[in-house]
Amino acid sequence: MRDVLALLEKVLDREASVLMVGESGTGKDYLAQCLHASGVRRAEPFVQIDCAAIPAELFESEMFGYEKGAFTDARIRRAGRLEAAQRGTVYLDNIAALALPLQAKLLRTIQEREFTRLGGGVAIPLRARIVASAPPDIGRLVEKGDFRSDLYYRLNVVTVAIPPLRERREDIVPLVAIFLDQSAERIGKVVREIDPAALELLETHSWPGNVRELRNVVERAVIVEPSETLTTGSLPLEGFASPPDFVARAGEERWPLDRLEAIYIRDILRRTRNNYSQTAAILGINRKTLLEKRRKYGIDD
Repeated sequence: MRDVLALLEKVLDREASVLMVGESGTGKDYLAQCLHASGVRRAEPFVQIDCAAIPAELFESEMFGYEKGAFTDARIRRAGRLEAAQRGTVYLDNIAALALPLQAKLLRTIQEREFTRLGGGVAIPLRARIVASAPPDIGRLVEKGDFRSDLYYRLNVVTVAIPPLRERREDIVPLVAIFLDQSAERIGKVVREIDPAALELLETHSWPGNVRELRNVVERAVIVEPSETLTTGSLPLEGFASPPDFVARAGEERWPLDRLEAIYIRDILRRTRNNYSQTAAILGINRKTLLEKRRKYGIDD
């Protein structure tokens, strides 16, 4: 992420288009807003356009605007999103979802740096900077012909590849601290800290939904947590922090056996809702041994 931020700083006040590439939930929207808010365009509008959310038949009128009488319901002149952005930033989210005919029109606009409203004949300069986001397989979509290569190369003058959260686990702890404070303030609850066992589960989860999933999990935990310390009981039980996740990480980072065993016991206890007899049976040990290990590793109920 330091490399990502260093690259964004280099292109902060340039005119070049930027393509944010990454999995869903990695923070492409947030980084696009940071790029805008940190540069000379900060006082100008930041206009976000979700290419997957606008119906194809409405996309042109939304993007370019229209003149009065351009179509049946066009009773007044209306400026489009590109015009509304002025000298700010136009952020094209989910650009890969844009239909091929619309890709051609967008390409022409970016190349010529001008557009016309629907039903109009006066060229309007495109003064805003273009930032777009795309999934990691955007290159494959280009190869298959599902995304125009000329538009792709026009957009990715600067490509910012944002790694998934599972590849930057060192970010999990500071992100949890941020989301914990934000969620507690927004919900109006006092949650001062997070239990080490709960934090360990968060660190070992694979996070297929990336930063967005982490934020939602922390917010959900703050909502249901009855105390001022966020515990494992407030975390989701199904499909969360399964043993293969931390076993794989343990092998990569060469964890000591004691740490791996402690995490595994905590995980099984959480899944059985602290049923020691059931947990002992799953682990293949007797209840007395389980209690001894619990004391050894400082595992609380």
